[in-house]
Amino acid sequence: MTIHRRSLLAGAGAAGTAALLASCTTSGPASPEENLVDPSLLPDLIPYEGVTPDLPGDVLVHPGFFSYPDDPIRFTEEVPGDGAPITALVPTSFAVPPPVSSNSYWQEFNQRIGSDMEIAITTQKDWVAKFNTTVAGNALPDMFNVPTQPSMPQFMEATTADLTEYLSGDAIAKYPALANLPTASWSQCIFNNKIHAIPITRGTMGLSVIFGRTDLMAEAGITEPPQNFAEFAAQAKELTGGNRWGLGSPMLGQIRRMLHIPSYWILEDDQVKLTLDDERQLQALEAARSLVEAGVVHPDAAGTATPTKKQWFGSGTTILHDDSFIAWFSLYVQFTSVEGIQIDAQHVPGFDGGRGRNVLPNANQSISAINKNSADRIETFLKVANWLAAPFGTEEYLFQKFGVEGVHHTRDENGDPEVIAGTADMVQLGSLYLADAARVLYSPGRQQAVEAAHAYQSEWTEDAFVDPTYALFSDTDSRKGAELNRLLSTATEDIMYGREDVSAWTDAVAEWKSSGGDDIFDEYQKALDASR
Repeated sequence: MTIHRRSLLAGAGAAGTAALLASCTTSGPASPEENLVDPSLLPDLIPYEGVTPDLPGDVLVHPGFFSYPDDPIRFTEEVPGDGAPITALVPTSFAVPPPVSSNSYWQEFNQRIGSDMEIAITTQKDWVAKFNTTVAGNALPDMFNVPTQPSMPQFMEATTADLTEYLSGDAIAKYPALANLPTASWSQCIFNNKIHAIPITRGTMGLSVIFGRTDLMAEAGITEPPQNFAEFAAQAKELTGGNRWGLGSPMLGQIRRMLHIPSYWILEDDQVKLTLDDERQLQALEAARSLVEAGVVHPDAAGTATPTKKQWFGSGTTILHDDSFIAWFSLYVQFTSVEGIQIDAQHVPGFDGGRGRNVLPNANQSISAINKNSADRIETFLKVANWLAAPFGTEEYLFQKFGVEGVHHTRDENGDPEVIAGTADMVQLGSLYLADAARVLYSPGRQQAVEAAHAYQSEWTEDAFVDPTYALFSDTDSRKGAELNRLLSTATEDIMYGREDVSAWTDAVAEWKSSGGDDIFDEYQKALDASR
């Protein structure tokens, strides 16, 4: 069963905004019935109407803007900070920025907030380990991004502040930028029937995408998309040579898209279905392995962090880059100094012809929270989060994404910001992992890219698979999921890089099931049944 975007309520699966959520008692796992949440807890949605998009959005396609307003308004007149330092812990998918002492953007950022933001920034590769070490040391800061934790509801209840009275229903109107975030995102911030988090919303910005350096592909004579996997592999080979490789990774997720098989779960005939033991998984792994064997994948791809892979792509060391849709415009910003650069999301063909199929991403990239021990300053932290989430078209948004005019960016004749060379890394403080604006499609000075992105979202969400587990809770998954997934990740890496035969996948899936995967499946199905 597929759910078409016109009938999808909120991007969180068939259960919609009243979906089954991660709520249970702190004494132990709850039954599926106890996991149901009262929808009245959800914050009201109050859309920001200060700007009119050039391309309209809907429940899955983000609105598009061709230029930035000439005179962006100041979203809030109030300085959000209270003068006292605010500590924070966040990941980043970019290079870690210069420290505040040598970072003119960070210094201005603190000035505008009205409090010194003492942000500890960790690369995505080390993020979970860093967070877990911080928790173990009882050293969580005032505000922090939250990776999935064992027994997540209990963790949130024990460590994070209850935000319900400040954000539930119409109370959120006091924080209009947060009220502009989609309901589907808030539905994953409720634990034990209380709002314990702020969503880092992404929506279909989280779609899985192959980005291509279209400028370099054209130089190599490749102007037409591949029609099947064989043509995709042949093009990757054409793009490989010297100190250049066609692919920055083996593209396993994209090959699964070609085979119409998501990696874990789908909703089929109103039932949760596990796809790990589908025979097409073996076909996908064999295909990814063949790309590595053909020498078209960067030889250092295994274990390399995303920021480095982005650098390969921007420098032209790799031509095709596997990433989330959201990276489309940030890659342009990061590599604005690369003359003639053109980045496009690539068509994903069916493995033997036709077209591939995407999977609708989670409504959120993650969530953030306020330390329970810092609850005496909740309203200050919420004001800061509101400032961080200022919508597109505002002065605050322009500053947060591009820095200070004349220092970190200039503005062209259309009002669009142009990043000043050497300053892009300064602006990447990771603060968007504490709170961020509702997403729009915008790329300074690149109307064609915005139009292409809007068309891509429209096309690749139309018949996308739905992963129902985004709206469900499994206690076993929260406790054992990360460990079990490592079994599969290890087998995947070993197969793709030639250390194990493809049959190792079957053994890994069997171990995954017997070690807790079967319990996860049963809990998700019971949770889905309880939500009906």
